[in-house]
Amino acid sequence: MNTATGHRAAPQALAGDVLQGDGIVRRRPFGANPTVGERGTDTQRRILAAGLDVFADLGFDGARVELITERAGCSRPAFYQYFSSKDDVFWKLAGRLGHEMVELGERLGPISSDADGVASLERWIADFATLHETYSAIFASFQAAARDQPATGQSSVSISDRLAAAILRAFGIDPTSDAQIVLATGIVGVMIRCSFYWEEMGDLGDRREIVQGLAQIVHRLFAGPINGVNVVPATATKTKVPAPPHVARTRDLRTRGEKTRQRLLDAGAKVLPAHGYLAARVDDIVEAAGVSHGSFYRYFENKDDFFRVLAESASLRMIELLDAFPSTGSTDDLRAWTAEWFGTYESNGGVISVWQEMQESDPALAAFSRQVAAAVVARLARVLDQRGFGNTNVDSLAFLAVTERLPYSVFTLRFSERDDAIDAMVRIIRNGLLGVKA
Repeated sequence: MNTATGHRAAPQALAGDVLQGDGIVRRRPFGANPTVGERGTDTQRRILAAGLDVFADLGFDGARVELITERAGCSRPAFYQYFSSKDDVFWKLAGRLGHEMVELGERLGPISSDADGVASLERWIADFATLHETYSAIFASFQAAARDQPATGQSSVSISDRLAAAILRAFGIDPTSDAQIVLATGIVGVMIRCSFYWEEMGDLGDRREIVQGLAQIVHRLFAGPINGVNVVPATATKTKVPAPPHVARTRDLRTRGEKTRQRLLDAGAKVLPAHGYLAARVDDIVEAAGVSHGSFYRYFENKDDFFRVLAESASLRMIELLDAFPSTGSTDDLRAWTAEWFGTYESNGGVISVWQEMQESDPALAAFSRQVAAAVVARLARVLDQRGFGNTNVDSLAFLAVTERLPYSVFTLRFSERDDAIDAMVRIIRNGLLGVKA
């Protein structure tokens, strides 16, 4: 990412604060004594700092051991004294992130139902945002790294649950309730995603506004809407909704050709989350679709063209659903809409869940993505304009995060059951965003 337009911190600048050398020993057979001295500790620290830097620049799939050693200023033999692979470096960093997230949860004290409670929540969310900024490369690459090590990736479930339990305890809510844990982990996901938006988009302004908006949403959700505390006068004007981005029409196909093309697109939506954008091959797609390579190239120029069509189709369907968002605010209407949203995500989930990975590899798709984001956020802001309170610009980003993260937790991370996540999404939208009393 170009840090001139975003807010991501430079990993090496943070190394002295977060990349301590504890917990690492020299690997066999590189020494009879596994204990690491000061020089070895410094080497480990430099390797971890370099790894964080390389993951930030190139992602998990693009990272290589030789790139890490080059930035660390050490030899490959020195690297292998302490780490077996780039995966080993990544999961060591992820482990430290998990440890700091647990510590952050333990620092969250009781949240009162007044302005002081909102202020306490703001300070805690600001600390969370700083932690995310420090480890942004690990958050961004987690899905790609976990594909080959699903058991290791699942260890993050307990960390997310512990952070969620801390939020519930702060509001005096029973943290042993499965429904409440799913709700609170959904909020953790929203905080993660909003931190990502601020780091990646250079035009979101002061992070304090996002932190304040998130604090008010969380407070409304768990303490209920309270005038003058978490329900404050509106700070954004009415939103102008742009037209959806234009997608070039494909040539007209006969019924059989259209069915074959759709089979390929359906197969791509399944192949993409399993392999990732960079690792997915045309061979994988045609095998899953049960068609020949010739059939693939009859409808698509190459893999990039194929996934661009898939992304455009998913995006326009998402915009159509947002235009149909129920204005009544009733639980039944909202639940029906949310269930349809989950169904659409599932059918196109391969695209949505690896959207960032795709657009980083395709400038044309990145430009299209910005158009989609503008259209989506504007539609969400239009829904929130009707409330008459809050910061519509900030809350629309949180709304977008809800629609992304809750289905993502079901279909990609496998953290939650579908019905539980739908219930949680309905509550976050209805109580946290729209300010309707539970």
